[in-house]
Amino acid sequence: MTTATSNPALRSWPVIVAALAGILLLVGLGSWQVLRLQWKLDLIEKRSSSLTGNPVTIYDVEAGMEHGYDVDFLRVRLNGEYRHGASRYVYRARGKRPGYQLITPFIDKSGFIVMVDRGFIDQRMLKVPIAGDTRKPEGEITITGVTRNRASDRNMFSPEADTEKAIWYWYDLVGISASMPKNLLEGYEGPEPITSAMFVQLEPGGEPGAGTWPDPEDLKVELPNNHLQYAFTWYALALVLGVMSWLFIRKRRREHGSGKA
Repeated sequence: MTTATSNPALRSWPVIVAALAGILLLVGLGSWQVLRLQWKLDLIEKRSSSLTGNPVTIYDVEAGMEHGYDVDFLRVRLNGEYRHGASRYVYRARGKRPGYQLITPFIDKSGFIVMVDRGFIDQRMLKVPIAGDTRKPEGEITITGVTRNRASDRNMFSPEADTEKAIWYWYDLVGISASMPKNLLEGYEGPEPITSAMFVQLEPGGEPGAGTWPDPEDLKVELPNNHLQYAFTWYALALVLGVMSWLFIRKRRREHGSGKA
């Protein structure tokens, strides 16, 4: 007599349902990674093209941010003055060479204080500057760089800033801005400036003056893009699950047919 429990089709349906659910989930994850891949490729193309485009003003950047646009990695031109006495340092190694990124506040004539990442300096230069080989442009100048949103640079291992030595271990815009001296605006004539919500990374040759230091990095788009690999992995797991489920069900049905089950 055939019963529900001895029918191989009825005994296999929980396995089939679980396998289908798992396959659909894995295929969904793979498809999501394909969408992420296209988004990442579009972002890389957009940022790469911005490096060769005409620079905008910091006012344009702030206005775009206010209206919800992505303003990270936009080429920007500033016109105003540095405040070298208020420079700060973010610890960064370049290869095996320890050093700092030199952050100098720049007062733009449009009414913004912009923290400019002027480039890398060797660790020893904090104590012994290299005379004659260091740029320090004074007075009203024009500089060019790229906006950078550094909010994600901090991690759980980032130490607290050494404010006495003006050294930070991540791009802390709020902390660096709060550390500015009270006389920062001395000699400035214009509207009360607002601190920009973006760093500006100086492009090579983006400021006047001769000298090797600080040494700006070559501006290039470097975004991790492993979405194709992730998509392949999810799709492969879906295929493996489907094959293994089919083999399992076939084995159970053969055992039932031979009287072993």
